[in-house]
Amino acid sequence: MCDISSWDNNELEKMSPWDMEQIPENATYPEEIGASVPVTPEELKDLLYKPQEGDWGSCFANEECERIIQGIDQLLALEIAAPFSAPVDLNAYPLYCTVVAYPTDLITIRRKLENRFYRTISGLMWEVRYIEHNAGTFNELGSPIVKSAKLISDVLLKFIRDQNCTNILEQYEKTKIEELSDDENDKASELDSDAPGTSSDTILWLPRQLNRRPTLNVDVNTWKEQCREFLNLMFQCEDSEPFRQPVDLFAYPDYRDIIDTPMDFNMVKETLEAENYETPLEFCKDVRLIFSNAKAYTPNKKSRIYNMTLKLSALVETQIKNIVSNYKLALKCQKKNKPRQKYRKRFKSSSSSQSSSKSSSRSGSRSTSQSSSRSSSQSRSSSRSKGRSSSRSRSRSGSRSRS
Repeated sequence: MCDISSWDNNELEKMSPWDMEQIPENATYPEEIGASVPVTPEELKDLLYKPQEGDWGSCFANEECERIIQGIDQLLALEIAAPFSAPVDLNAYPLYCTVVAYPTDLITIRRKLENRFYRTISGLMWEVRYIEHNAGTFNELGSPIVKSAKLISDVLLKFIRDQNCTNILEQYEKTKIEELSDDENDKASELDSDAPGTSSDTILWLPRQLNRRPTLNVDVNTWKEQCREFLNLMFQCEDSEPFRQPVDLFAYPDYRDIIDTPMDFNMVKETLEAENYETPLEFCKDVRLIFSNAKAYTPNKKSRIYNMTLKLSALVETQIKNIVSNYKLALKCQKKNKPRQKYRKRFKSSSSSQSSSKSSSRSGSRSTSQSSSRSSSQSRSSSRSKGRSSSRSRSRSGSRSRS
């Protein structure tokens, strides 16, 4: 059940009955349109939340809030809690707000405890869990920052549950040892599984050709197909309906006064099909421009468009990260394969030159040997002919002298 409220800017919003209060019958209505009816101090007291028994466990709210504040102060002294101590710097990470819908940190939680913001202990624990959730949403799963966020959240949640605990550092040491043992057990289970392993004993017995590391043959242009699949997924999402086509300037005449560069998914698709994107980084830039334009034109965080922007941008960032990381991996593989190809070409050219030189030397030695044998045979035949002629002349002269 919800009520539809119409605001002065002609924007409709669905509101819960808990967010609205009926105007009393004896109240004086304002003369100006859009003005409000003042709330009396008695009405404010009646509207304030009255603590119930068990909201903060077996303790009172003030005592429990002070205990948790002291625990957060001890936790802030640890080096591992530094990334989660203050709000994320949006100048360093401008896309954080487009990915994370509910930012929080330890200092923010501490200030809310000081001002008694939380009505129940379950509301406090709900926000503490968002430290780990936000880190896993914005960063890669399994990264050191995500593991640190999980450790901090688990320590603080256990400290909140144990209302007799006053030293959170002891809880930190216990939780740290438990999570390290869990990681070791996970690694051991992976090694003991039936999946094919790569033990050193089996690798040593493999031939040299099979013992080489496999080369990654990744095509650099696969990102185009991935972007097409991504756009098809976007057009199937219900939340992408306001971002599929250009904004109707007749319905929103002031749109171009606020937005300098309009962008929509249909325009991105046409640019991709025309192959005007040289890299996936340009593609991602235009996609992110869609959501930045939506937030700039509709800054009301309670509006339907703003909520759709947050949901869809979180999904987009997870898909875009995979496309960009695959593209960078393909570039690295291409750079690694280039020197190997050059080496193979040089090796082939050197081997061919060596074989040609060897064949030429062999042919030259054969020709020289043949010519030397021919000359020697010719000299032998000439010497034989000379000897025959000299013997004949001698015999003739001998016969003449005898006569």
